[in-house]
Amino acid sequence: GSGRLKGSIDVYTRDIKDFILERTVDVAVYGVNKRFENAGKLNTKGAELALNYDLIKGASTSYTTGVVLSTYKTILKEYVIPQEMRANLGAPGQNGTNMVIVKEGQEIGQIWGPEFTGVDDKGNPTFADLNGDGQFVTGADKALEPNADFRVLGKGIPSLELGWNNNLNVKGWTINAFFRGAFGHSLVNTFRAFYEPQVASQSSYNYMNTSLKVDGLKTARFSSLYVEKADFFKLDNLTISRSIPLGGVKAIQNLNISLTGQNLFVLTKYTGTDPEPSLVYYGTVDNGAVEDVNNPDVLSPGIDSRNNY
Repeated sequence: GSGRLKGSIDVYTRDIKDFILERTVDVAVYGVNKRFENAGKLNTKGAELALNYDLIKGASTSYTTGVVLSTYKTILKEYVIPQEMRANLGAPGQNGTNMVIVKEGQEIGQIWGPEFTGVDDKGNPTFADLNGDGQFVTGADKALEPNADFRVLGKGIPSLELGWNNNLNVKGWTINAFFRGAFGHSLVNTFRAFYEPQVASQSSYNYMNTSLKVDGLKTARFSSLYVEKADFFKLDNLTISRSIPLGGVKAIQNLNISLTGQNLFVLTKYTGTDPEPSLVYYGTVDNGAVEDVNNPDVLSPGIDSRNNY
């Protein structure tokens, strides 16, 4: 409308079929261990709410604030195989560990692994018997077994994203502040997964010592211990500018001086470098490996890889 408050709601559904994806395949069948395939169908349902309000509308002072809230969920409707594990943790020592389950009929971005319960007297991690059958089936190679003690440890895609813009004009001064947040997503903190356990054979680098470190742990095994909620709220951008009146100066039509700061504060409990959702996975970042920026894996969100700094 033409009043002080304006708003809109968008609700959508989106279908994608025959998306192209690189998959690990049987060398005995295909002659290679990886190949690109038309992998299946995806459906995304989402909604976005936008509100804008003119709090002050004066001759010399104005203040406008606007908020955008968005949410979406993507379901894998069809896939070339019923299910698989993706997003390899990598070297050193964890090449056999994948962290994201991809399954027909399920939501994209489910981080899948055993539940950490403590450390035994030899420094090995202990895990929960989630199905209560008296057996501890927690090996990375058993992740898709029917009796595996694995569960969804978090999801890589946020439940809600927020953008909040504020624009204040006072007698030639302009202040623009843009805040942003994401909530409901988790990240696998791969830095902690590699550099917190006191692995005796890995003495060539410094160990991490975050607030989540478990004393006495001497074996690196992926579990819920390294999956963290990554909700955040940040001041994404702040710009302060001043229009300078020039009086009778004809050579310069106008003069504006501005000061801009980015990421001036971030409120989060995530202990890693950056709590931003990791919506694509670029492969392992390990001993000599280079991330594959030309082949992002959109089925494996939620991995805070070791290429961030």
